[in-house]
Amino acid sequence: MPTGINTPGLGYTTFCAIKFAGYTAAAHFLSMSYNRDDLASWKVGAVRTLIGMVAGAAYFGLWFLIDPSARQPGGPLSGFPYLYLAGLLPVRIAEWWLLIWLFYDRKLRQPAKGWRMVGLGTMWSYVLDAPAIVGFIATAGFWVC
Repeated sequence: MPTGINTPGLGYTTFCAIKFAGYTAAAHFLSMSYNRDDLASWKVGAVRTLIGMVAGAAYFGLWFLIDPSARQPGGPLSGFPYLYLAGLLPVRIAEWWLLIWLFYDRKLRQPAKGWRMVGLGTMWSYVLDAPAIVGFIATAGFWVC
């Protein structure tokens, strides 16, 4: 049985671990792009993961309040999965801009580069969702994370 059916806490922990590993890799890329060899990638990855956990919980809660189908088994993905994922776009853009501002470009002096990095980061966030989405499909509609 896929992880998360009987132990949703383990499913969420696994999801966060995947995000942390992926965001740590992204932080390494960002640090190289911004010539910041003084930053520990795992620390930036941890901050990005925490930003995502907080923003994700707020987004999930908001969706839960406005979409009655979110209260059914499967959560927000049961009613309008594409709309739910599309709604994450502005959230993720804001998350990545916050990370860029916190660690790489406090005065936002390189907006074009920032937008490129935010775009790549946003796409990367969706890629890192793939294991959770596969788990959702594999468990016949049960959101494992």
